[in-house]
Amino acid sequence: MHAHHQAELPLEIAEPDNAHLHDDPTIDERFEDFHAAHPWVLEALEDLTMRWIEAGGGRIGVKALFEQLRWSRPEISDDRPFRLNNDFTSRYARLLRARHPEWAGVFQLRSLRTTDED
Repeated sequence: MHAHHQAELPLEIAEPDNAHLHDDPTIDERFEDFHAAHPWVLEALEDLTMRWIEAGGGRIGVKALFEQLRWSRPEISDDRPFRLNNDFTSRYARLLRARHPEWAGVFQLRSLRTTDED
């Protein structure tokens, strides 16, 4: 009986080692997953930006583009698995600037929040 208990003990000790598997992913990791799952969002943001520039718009924040996207595609706001997360605006701003250096002056850049830590 006692030996049986000893055999299980290492499992009980090892359990906390798995705790890191349940950590919340970082914003960067969540963004990578989101972008991979919804590549059309970047294309939609590019399209909105092009229309904004062609219409003579000045500086704009990606958050404003997110709002426009929500207005133009109401289904994306209601669909539970799909939610445009405002934490991703700065990542999209950097992606858009990387893909379109000529738009550098268009986006208002805020500093990146790299973590969800307190």
